[in-house]
Amino acid sequence: MNINEYQIGGEDRFGKKIKDILFHSDAVIVYINSDDVISWYRASCDDFHENFGEIQNKISEWESKINDLFSKKGYRLNRLLAEAYVRILHDRNIVQSRDIINRVIKTVEKRGRELLKQYYAISSFVTTVLISLLIWLSKYNKVNIEAIYGKEEYKIWMTMLFGGIGAFVFTIVRLRNYKADIEISKNVHILDGVLRIFYGIIFGLVIAIAIKSNLLLGFLNQIDKSVYVSVFLGICAGASEILIPSLIKQIETKTDQE
Repeated sequence: MNINEYQIGGEDRFGKKIKDILFHSDAVIVYINSDDVISWYRASCDDFHENFGEIQNKISEWESKINDLFSKKGYRLNRLLAEAYVRILHDRNIVQSRDIINRVIKTVEKRGRELLKQYYAISSFVTTVLISLLIWLSKYNKVNIEAIYGKEEYKIWMTMLFGGIGAFVFTIVRLRNYKADIEISKNVHILDGVLRIFYGIIFGLVIAIAIKSNLLLGFLNQIDKSVYVSVFLGICAGASEILIPSLIKQIETKTDQE
């Protein structure tokens, strides 16, 4: 296929439609096909720059990361990345080619971390909304739940759920310091957000059982409205990474004394 036959809307030598052409000369063409993949073609297969392999590998690596992170929204970044091909294939300028790639890398790392942080926060928020719905349903059906499972079990259940609310509070407070890693799939960051709320629920369960077993604030079992205190402690447990380890240490000390 002659290089001059390449045009937007036409097909390349692999049968892919050409979506956008970034550079076209009698010797070199750099374009993006219908799958948003950066492609190139050279009329001659001779006289490649000695560092062409390095540039090609870098472009392929970061093109893949851009597509994984941003999907269709990464098109502009791919266009900029494709300019590195133009610099190395047509101008044979390795310095400019590397500079373009480095600028793209910095942009992808910055935007990617912010995007993954959003996935983490949104997944935590959605999970918290579901927890809030469970709290409302549990409160609405309090009489039935207590009749079937018992009052103490209802307290434990509510303390667990409010532990999830506490975990969300912790998530929001610490969001600025959350370290997203663009090397890790966005699905892992979404799962991380969900698990953070789940950990809060587990911490709430630990607090509830500790109170019920008189290992922590056992006198609350004698108070009629202790459910509110238990719920408060559940929120604190979910929001704190320090409370639970301290509780475990207290239980170990009490067990050794006995």
